Amino acid sequence: MILGIIDVGTNSIHLLVGRLSRTGAFRVIHQEHALIRLGDGGCAAGPALSRGGAGRLTRPAMRRALAGLARYAATLRRLRVERVEAVATSAVREAANGRAFARRVRSQLGIPLRVISGLEEARLAYLGVVQAQRARQPAAFIAIGGGSAQVAQGGGARLRYARSVPLGASRLTQRFIRHDPPLPEEMDALHRAARRAWRPVIRSLRRARWRRALGGSAMICQLMTASHRQRHHRPPASVSRLTITQRSLRELVAWLSRSSAAARERLPGLDPRRADQALASAVVLLAWMEGCGVSTLRYAPGSLREGLIAARRLRRSAA
Repeated sequence: MILGIIDVGTNSIHLLVGRLSRTGAFRVIHQEHALIRLGDGGCAAGPALSRGGAGRLTRPAMRRALAGLARYAATLRRLRVERVEAVATSAVREAANGRAFARRVRSQLGIPLRVISGLEEARLAYLGVVQAQRARQPAAFIAIGGGSAQVAQGGGARLRYARSVPLGASRLTQRFIRHDPPLPEEMDALHRAARRAWRPVIRSLRRARWRRALGGSAMICQLMTASHRQRHHRPPASVSRLTITQRSLRELVAWLSRSSAAARERLPGLDPRRADQALASAVVLLAWMEGCGVSTLRYAPGSLREGLIAARRLRRSAA
């Protein structure tokens, strides 16, 4: 079966197409992503951190997303995809007009887009990492997206805890950062918001038993790469072996907080298109590591998209 996966996130929209065999093996045929920034323009503030209630997807953002999804729909037809799994996460989930946008995608483009809960997003992200890592030891996992951060804890395919928290990089950047470089009071407010939102998660994780901490998502990979290049003045030998310590992350946060937008865009390891969100991501990650007592975080390739493949395998085996 040729399976197509579409992940509509707050920042990017991803397409993954591959052949899923009867044994469960998945061979990638095509993959691409577009940095759409669906949450820009007000939605990413979200109900949990804004004073004005739920945000809305803006018309320009929806036009960009529909144009990108139309290209993906054409690719699905060209590759004769037999089954499509399409999910929307934080930006669409929390927007007052998010469900209407999802209906528009289904009716206009024929893409069966469904809006998933934060808990389901965290579960799928965890399954994606387990699939990619073949991890068996008990571990805690964190991923930071544009609208939310996902945390999970478990061993192998057995998930024991999962939570989605409104600490996405786009959301926090729009909510707290108004100056370039940010003012000290903006940084204080950002740190306080991150620590406050993490408290219940940290209490739960501290009661659990796990041996290592894994970090996924594109932004965590970029933060680790930037920190490595700052400290060693060379690219990492392998992305799969990337790590970051509390100390090196704290140094990176300090640098990002006093640097200009132009300087952040030039920092080796950061995608210039995402550099404006690096500071918020780093603050969120540092608050989580400090609260959980994680001295070193290891990068974990894998994502929600691989999680959707793993979930389909599990459904097939249970049938």
